[in-house]
Amino acid sequence: MTNPFTQEREKAEKKRLQAFLGEILRVGAIKGFQYFTLYLRGREELLCSIINELKPEAGVPLSTHICTEKSSDLPLNKSSLMLSIGTQQRLSGLAHMNIGLPPASPSDKEITPVSSDQTLFLIAGYARYNCPYVWIRSHHHRLVNLTHASSADKDNPLKLNATNNWGREEVHLWDILAELVHLCTVPAPRNPFAVDLVYFQQLPLADQVTSTGAMVWLLQQVLKRSGNKEYTGKVFEDLHDVTKLHFHSLQQWAREKMPQQQQQRAPGQQQQQRAPGQQQQQQQAPGAGYRPGVQRGPTAVYGY
Repeated sequence: MTNPFTQEREKAEKKRLQAFLGEILRVGAIKGFQYFTLYLRGREELLCSIINELKPEAGVPLSTHICTEKSSDLPLNKSSLMLSIGTQQRLSGLAHMNIGLPPASPSDKEITPVSSDQTLFLIAGYARYNCPYVWIRSHHHRLVNLTHASSADKDNPLKLNATNNWGREEVHLWDILAELVHLCTVPAPRNPFAVDLVYFQQLPLADQVTSTGAMVWLLQQVLKRSGNKEYTGKVFEDLHDVTKLHFHSLQQWAREKMPQQQQQRAPGQQQQQRAPGQQQQQQQAPGAGYRPGVQRGPTAVYGY
């Protein structure tokens, strides 16, 4: 007989995973970040391409964008960045079959194109694992030392604080994204969610309205649920700028649509304006609406 406590725990874990998959669906289509790009692939998988090096902007010191915490030197030791085979088998519960925590497809079969100055990651919340994991999908040797490792080690999940704390703390997709940017990009940027305003400004007006609205929602979630992180202040600044752009584009879009709506309503309004006169003329016509066998007084017929 199954323990009721175990059933409740499993039910709660499934509910948390469903909430995480919902975040993948909502966040996976959002574009406009400076340091990473998201590609939604199915209900359980999200690809994240992150730039390898932080490049200075014209006239802006690089120090203003760098995280104050010292980034680790790359590549890292495999034991410090990846879950061991023994740990994977214990977490998967399939040690008797020598099965760890592999992704749905090996990284050697990855077909998503990625440039040489970026690294591709796979974030997935597979139902069979009941919690999210992250795998490197390109440029493995840049991040982890695999000199004496087998090819299968490339598909070991990463040892991240966010995924390790899944069972003990409230973890969201943006927590994983922030940690991946801090791991991959050198030097680590102060704000992993820095927004590319030029991207939004170059979009068609209707797309600009929807895209900035989605970004506003995400930055609000980051501020509301990530606590007091080092990047909180920078995220708030970007939220202010994106919100301002969103309402500006929304007003401009509304002004452009208003004349079209007025032109569409004009024929209908003219018809409505003619209708009352015709109706009044019909009401004033003597004998209008006569019905045989019905007694009608002079007031009803002649209006006096």
